[in-house]
Amino acid sequence: MLMDFQMEGGQAVTAEINAEMQDLSEHYRSPSHESRNFELPASVWITMFGSYAVFFTALFIATGHGTAAIFALVISIAYTVMYFGTAAVLNNVSAAERKTLPPAKSIGGIETQTGWMDNTAAYAQILTVPILLAVFACCFAVIRAVI
Repeated sequence: MLMDFQMEGGQAVTAEINAEMQDLSEHYRSPSHESRNFELPASVWITMFGSYAVFFTALFIATGHGTAAIFALVISIAYTVMYFGTAAVLNNVSAAERKTLPPAKSIGGIETQTGWMDNTAAYAQILTVPILLAVFACCFAVIRAVI
């Protein structure tokens, strides 16, 4: 009895999803951008790496007066370089065999796991943490300079 209910519920959800997908325009069913390539504009990458540079610079200004703090910052910078470096290396694996998708800005957004997202919302989600980290470190440096 319970399994019949679950099966019927699953079929109803599938029917609803199919109905919603048929109502979407072709614009929103264009190629997905989740095929392991980073088709973000250069401005997003520059903003992200600039935010991390400001973050580490401000932390160095605030805490870089001792060898232990400098050592911790060097380790953190190394982890950041490894994080982005690993993603860059993995993105280049089999890059020639993958099909190329149009840039995200040309189709007005990207398809995510939770649905379509326009460029403004996607860029805001990508850049929120790096920008706030830079603001945090600058505030920390200002507090250190005042005290």
